[in-house]
Amino acid sequence: MKVLQVSKFYPPDHGGIEAVARDLSAGFVRHGLDVEVLCASKSREHVDERDALGVRVTRAGSYGMWLSTSMAPALVRELVARRADHDIVHVHMPDPLAALAVWTARPRGRIVLHWHSDVVRQRIARHVYGPLERWLLARADAVIATSVPYAESSPRLCQVRPKVHVIPIGAPAPHPADPKRVARLRARHPGRRIVFALGRMTYYKGWEVLIEAARALPQDVLVVVGGGGKVGLAQYRGQVQAAGLESRVFFTGPLSAEDVEAWFELAEVFCMPSTVRAEAFGVAALEAMARGVPVVAADIPGSGLGWVVRHDRSGLKVPVRDPAALAAALRRLLDDAGLRARLGAGGRERWAAHFSAETMADHTVALYRRLLDSPAPHTPDPSSTP
Repeated sequence: MKVLQVSKFYPPDHGGIEAVARDLSAGFVRHGLDVEVLCASKSREHVDERDALGVRVTRAGSYGMWLSTSMAPALVRELVARRADHDIVHVHMPDPLAALAVWTARPRGRIVLHWHSDVVRQRIARHVYGPLERWLLARADAVIATSVPYAESSPRLCQVRPKVHVIPIGAPAPHPADPKRVARLRARHPGRRIVFALGRMTYYKGWEVLIEAARALPQDVLVVVGGGGKVGLAQYRGQVQAAGLESRVFFTGPLSAEDVEAWFELAEVFCMPSTVRAEAFGVAALEAMARGVPVVAADIPGSGLGWVVRHDRSGLKVPVRDPAALAAALRRLLDDAGLRARLGAGGRERWAAHFSAETMADHTVALYRRLLDSPAPHTPDPSSTP
C-alpha cells in the first residue's frame, strides 16, 4: 500500500500536527506501508530527502506565510506530478494550501482528511477557504476526527457524518529524561515546586489565565511555560512583569525535546488552561499523562481536551477562563501527594489503553484497508469550481 501524507510542515519543524504526521509515518513503516510526505518548507529551498525512518519527505520551497498558510506553489505542482502514484492521500487539515493542491491535482487514490480543527478565528480565511473546504469534504472518501466531542460539535463534520471516523491522536512512549539535565534545572530553581505548561504562544492557550491564577499559588511554586512564538512570548513576559510575578512565572521560550523531558520529570502538576475549541484535542496533556504527571485542564465545550482528561481519574477539570478555579485545582494537587500519585497513574493507564501512537497508527491503517477493500463510492467529482 502506497500512502502520501500531505501536511503543512513536518519534523524537525515543531507543532502538534507535525508530530502526528511523524508518529503516523513511524506506524506506517511498522506496518510495511510505502510512505511519503509532502509538506511546505520554512524557506525558499526545495528539499527532497529521506528521514531517519527512511520516509521520503518533500519540502516545497515557500515564499512565506499569509493567513497562516504557506505560500508554496511547488507543493501543488508536486501533488499534480504524483496524482496517480498513491493508494491513499492522507491530508492533514486545516490547510488551505493542501486543499488547493488536492483540488488542482485530483489524485486517483482514496482521499482521507485528518480533521485536527475547524478554522475558528480567522474570518477572512474562512470566507476565502470555505468553498474549497466544502469541496474537499465532498470529495473525501473518509474523514478522521480526533475525538467524539469535536466530531459532534464541528459544523463542517456534521455535514459529512457518514464519512467521519473517530481515531484519537496518540502520543509515543516517552524517552527517559537526562538525569544531568534534570539536575541542572533543579539547581537553578532549588526548593521550588514546579507547575509545567507547554504550547505555542497563541491566543487560545489561555496563558493570561494561568498568569492570573499564579497570584493565588504559594510562594514556593514556580509556573514554567515552555513554547515558542516571538510576538506572543514578548506579550506574555510583559504581562508577567506587569503583574510583578517574575520570580513565580517563567516563560522559557522554545524548548528542545531534551528540555521538555526534563521539565516533565520535575513537574508535580501539568496545566492546560486553553480557552476556546481551537484547542481541539490537547496533545500536550496527553504527553503529560503518558509520563504519569497529573493534569489540570480547562473543560472547553466541544473540544477533545475534556474527553482526553477524565475528571478525578487522570486529572482535574476546571471552568474556562476562571483563574480562581484554576488556582484552586492546582493547589489541591500540589498539597496532596496521594492524589497526585493516583491521578498520575490513572492518566498513564488511560494513555496506554487508548492514546498511544501505535494505537493511532493501527486504527488508521485499518481504516485504509477498509477503504481499499470496498468499491469506490459512485459519486462524481464535485464541481470543478469550489
